[in-house]
Amino acid sequence: MHKILHTSHNRKIAYQYYKGKSQIGFMFFSGFCSDMTGSKAQHIFEWCKKNQYECTLFDYSGHGKSSEKFINTSIQEWIEDALEILNKIPSKPQIIIGSSMGGWIALKISLMNPTKIKGLVTIAAAPDFTARLWEKELNKTQKNEILKKGFTKIPSEYDSNGYIITKNNIEQGNKNLILTNKKNIFSLPLKLIHGDKDKSVSWKESLKVFKKNNNENSELIIIKNGDHRLSNEKQLKKILIIVQSLYQDCIS
Repeated sequence: MHKILHTSHNRKIAYQYYKGKSQIGFMFFSGFCSDMTGSKAQHIFEWCKKNQYECTLFDYSGHGKSSEKFINTSIQEWIEDALEILNKIPSKPQIIIGSSMGGWIALKISLMNPTKIKGLVTIAAAPDFTARLWEKELNKTQKNEILKKGFTKIPSEYDSNGYIITKNNIEQGNKNLILTNKKNIFSLPLKLIHGDKDKSVSWKESLKVFKKNNNENSELIIIKNGDHRLSNEKQLKKILIIVQSLYQDCIS
């Protein structure tokens, strides 16, 4: 069962929350076109309930059970949604866990509200992916379609309908880049998990983030033969071991 947060931006954001009894809570940020019903999100939520850790899941606007149409939303709205959930739902300091695009949003949020965040775990982080799409992956036809129609569709191995890429999302992404800004230094402990066989986002993107971190408790963890999803049983177990280790670091 989910609840609804009515945000200051007049959006209805669906979320799941477990209060728990822990000193620090966990908050999960899903990837692009993914939501809180995903395997990693639910696996972490069930693990938190089992261990009585506070946990929050949510759907960005235009995703899952939240309001708005996907085509009318962008990284800017998703950052706003995440920040509002963080500030209004969990009561304790948080370790935030971001998958793929959720890693980008989690890193951005950590720069905006470092006082409530104790550490971050990213899983196949895709920071600044809109810029990478425009510069390296979209062809001329797709770019022209974005400029003329405001959006294009690109094929995806995760969705038979493909992904919608909008002009607005490219533009808002450019306003929220984290790797190109030299002032962005991540001082919180980071656990950056990435598969070496990730065909969607290279593990070198996580390396770029790692190089912008100055915390001695940070780690870049490369999973052998890991794909972008990192969601098989063994990989999920490994992720939880890493999440648990960061929790122990933060409370000790």
